[in-house]
Amino acid sequence: MSSCSAATSCEACHKLARCHTSIHDNSVETVDVSCHCEDSVVGDGFTCYNKTTCNSDCCGRGYRWSPLQGCVDIDECSLLPPACGPGQLCKNTPGSFFCLVSPVPQHHTAAITEPRSVVFACGNTQCPVGQDCLQVNGAAHCTDPCQHYTPLRDAWRATDFKVDSASAVCDNRVWQGWYRLYVGNNGVQMPERCIEKYMCGTHAPLWLQTPHPQKSHGIIQGKVCGNWETGCCHFESNPIHVKACPGNYYVYKFVSPNTCQLAYCADVNTIVCNTCTENQTCVSDDKVNWRCERNEPELDCGQDHLRVMIPKRVLQEQGLNASSAHLSDPSCHEQVDHQGEMWYLVERRKDICGNMVKTNGTHIMYSNILFVYPSDWTNASLPIPMSIPFSCTFPLDDVLTLNGAIRYQLLGGSVGMVRSGDPIRATMTLYRRPDYSQPFPAGPVSLPLGSALHVGVSVENNDNERFVLILENCYFTNTPSAEDPVRYALIQNRCPVDRRHVTVGESGLSQRARFSALLFLYHGTYDDVYLHCRISLCDLDSTSCRPNCSRRQARSTAASSNQLPVTVGPISWF
Repeated sequence: MSSCSAATSCEACHKLARCHTSIHDNSVETVDVSCHCEDSVVGDGFTCYNKTTCNSDCCGRGYRWSPLQGCVDIDECSLLPPACGPGQLCKNTPGSFFCLVSPVPQHHTAAITEPRSVVFACGNTQCPVGQDCLQVNGAAHCTDPCQHYTPLRDAWRATDFKVDSASAVCDNRVWQGWYRLYVGNNGVQMPERCIEKYMCGTHAPLWLQTPHPQKSHGIIQGKVCGNWETGCCHFESNPIHVKACPGNYYVYKFVSPNTCQLAYCADVNTIVCNTCTENQTCVSDDKVNWRCERNEPELDCGQDHLRVMIPKRVLQEQGLNASSAHLSDPSCHEQVDHQGEMWYLVERRKDICGNMVKTNGTHIMYSNILFVYPSDWTNASLPIPMSIPFSCTFPLDDVLTLNGAIRYQLLGGSVGMVRSGDPIRATMTLYRRPDYSQPFPAGPVSLPLGSALHVGVSVENNDNERFVLILENCYFTNTPSAEDPVRYALIQNRCPVDRRHVTVGESGLSQRARFSALLFLYHGTYDDVYLHCRISLCDLDSTSCRPNCSRRQARSTAASSNQLPVTVGPISWF
């Protein structure tokens, strides 16, 4: 025998169903509507099946065929062996089931007030808390729905979208997996309040009576209500699942409502950040203006400073006093209050504020520790600070390329936090005079064949007393690329290749280097040439840095994977 389903209007009934109406409580304004399949078919009134042509093939997963009722939900919780593990409560849902896990109180005397987390089965195994059994690439896997959801962008779902009776929408359809609600390009959530009738593009708007969960709750079951004639929860629709995700948004496992016309709402008053990454949280001080904040401390490795950035919210959650922080040297406590974050800075220099410096020949590492004290410290107790170690690593070598081509001119014509910093910040300049004065302007340079190039290289580094600049290799190419394999060497292994044509004025003495070279034809053409230099910083505390060119091949050096091009050229003939 077919079942009868309550509805908001006759338009909700299946085309093979009859609509019944009756006045409720002798009020002409309140009418009960129900849908009933015709005698020759079976179903719930919203879906009707032809008994002569339908069988089990008409039913989806989690349903069985009944000659009297059509497709009927299978109660997996009544089957053997038990669908859920020991101590778990099985809950049947339309077409599926799930298991409820009791939360563990923090103290044995504390009451359990948190909602019960939901656990899903995936084949013969149970998914971890916070994951669901989802189809990914054609196979079922335990998956975090925060990373695998479908955006739901229907404009009519907005809580300020009103609809007339004839065009109302019903969410009685096949739902697959998890969904995230949007209004335009803004992420929103389901309303937790009663929504007026005929809003959200439907007759009876569906809202979430259960409060949204916290991230620690995992997946919870939420009660859904539809506002209609007798009140905000006139329709108690099928429950859904909800999860709170990193970035302050929610995902929902929607199911077909138990009647029509009902549809899920998207609350326009809950617009939150939609650009926050997985490592950020969307926060607001006034629930109107939202911003993305880091979830964890972050380290910035600058050319002249190291900076630890910590959200004030994180410090408050851990009971720490943001202004109490200092470095390994307690007298160093430079800090900046910056838009919801605390910035703690230290100069990038050896032997300052307790900085420890180590080198391995190709890189230099600056390390320190940030200490932050508890907010509840009293003079009667010894405060134990939280320690946050951090390190920045910088490469000690680079490739410089002159910033324009050299043209020939014929006569008569960045344990705790560890990050890598940027490579050496260096410049190379071409000069008109042998005393390295009167630099050429940036861009192409035209010089006569056989003229002298006077080249100066300098590097920006705050540890001036410790590191000196060395010219490792300098060479010409016919392209702007420092990686061009076709090249003509001027300086190789720190020494001039041909001392008749190249003179090194300074290298390995300070944070500048200088050399001069005669300009001749290379590769037999008058094509423009580009000058490149591979440089490195040498640690005076660990090795002899001054090049020894008593022999032509002083030493062999391997190219670093951290080298970046900085070039001069084109250089042309005249």
